[in-house]
Amino acid sequence: MNSEYTNKTIALAGMHMALSQVQQIAWEAKYDYPSIDVCLSSLFARNPDTYAEVFGSVNDLRQGLIALRTSFTDKHDKHALERARYMVSLMMLSKNIKDNKELGQQIGTTLSLLDEAANDIQGQRDYIVERIAQLYQNTISPLTPRVIVYGDPQILQINTNASAIRAMLFAGLRAALLWYQAGGNQLNLLLGKSKYLHTIDQMLK
Repeated sequence: MNSEYTNKTIALAGMHMALSQVQQIAWEAKYDYPSIDVCLSSLFARNPDTYAEVFGSVNDLRQGLIALRTSFTDKHDKHALERARYMVSLMMLSKNIKDNKELGQQIGTTLSLLDEAANDIQGQRDYIVERIAQLYQNTISPLTPRVIVYGDPQILQINTNASAIRAMLFAGLRAALLWYQAGGNQLNLLLGKSKYLHTIDQMLK
């Protein structure tokens, strides 16, 4: 693996895993709970030894890696194009958060209050999703650019679906911040496609 791109790839895979959950919920009201739990757990990973540990392991990111690979290789895939639009918005939002220390502290304080519940993600999933959704509404929704979610209007109107989508967008935002921390930028995203793909293929073996 190209060590320079390993952490960037992990972060992008985490983002694509979260965004894939947004799409499945928004269009089909389909819940992939193992993937959702990985995304939720990433919000509470503090001081991990590696980027992979944020999400548990590279193996836990398999669905995100597959989605990321599709985004790089199939420009006609409508879901990949939709994820690309979400990704751009999350990357722009993450810059706003990095530059706003007060907002970062507010987010950190709220997440710390959920630490106990996060020790039992499966048992406390609904509670955690609702609290993260509220956090997203209070802190991220007022920022620009506003993330426009595409999907079935009837599905999007259901509160539980809307909350789950907001929670997954928040997880995607966390992954976007990780990508920047790993040295990610628009230039290496555009010019480093072959290196990203090579790293993805190595991780999927």
